[in-house]
Amino acid sequence: MTDRLVELLYLISTGLLTPTLVMLLVFMGAALIMCGGLMREALDRWIHLRSWRRLLSELRCGGRGADRFYTLALVGYPARLQSRTMIVRDESLLVQKSLDDLEMDIARRLGWLAFATRVGPLLGLVGTLVPLGPALTGLASGDIQALSGNLVIAFTTTVFGVLIGGSACGAGIIRRAWYAQDLSDLEFVVHVRRQARSSTLPASPNGSPEPCHPPVENWPPFSGAVRHFPEPSREP
Repeated sequence: MTDRLVELLYLISTGLLTPTLVMLLVFMGAALIMCGGLMREALDRWIHLRSWRRLLSELRCGGRGADRFYTLALVGYPARLQSRTMIVRDESLLVQKSLDDLEMDIARRLGWLAFATRVGPLLGLVGTLVPLGPALTGLASGDIQALSGNLVIAFTTTVFGVLIGGSACGAGIIRRAWYAQDLSDLEFVVHVRRQARSSTLPASPNGSPEPCHPPVENWPPFSGAVRHFPEPSREP
């Protein structure tokens, strides 16, 4: 009974080799495309985000030109928020919703990188262990050709798994830093625009700004209660 179970498990594990190799090839192709996209994104950020950094520097120094955000040529997530809120820029609720949607999109994108970081080495490990059974069988029977062929498969899948996991991990670290900075900057710009709009005084019918307090004649009567603070001691 035990021998039959062992033989069944051996057949199942051997049958997993081909799907594992196919998955490694797919993940390796995706990793190469991801690395190319990462280099392109880095170049775009280096070229197009200089004006974005300049605007942020002005706002940090107390400038009030947050509306210039919609006139800049941006890339990445700042450009996405710019296009999504171009028409509804004065609707604080819709702008905040667009910002939350960008945050969820970033989480999903980084989630795929985390998935590849974990699955790539696991596929490499499976591709390493599965051929060891036939390799040991060939060693026991004196079939050196079967031994060498299975060892080549085992070492190749190990290398592929490590490359997939390493590239996905590196891309995840770089993009996590980029997107966290983008979210922080976008939240800052949205807050500055909201604060600037809230501090703007509404205009009266004659064109002058309305006062922030009611007229003096409409003030409540003074109660007469005065709070006295003790004078500071002059003793040395």
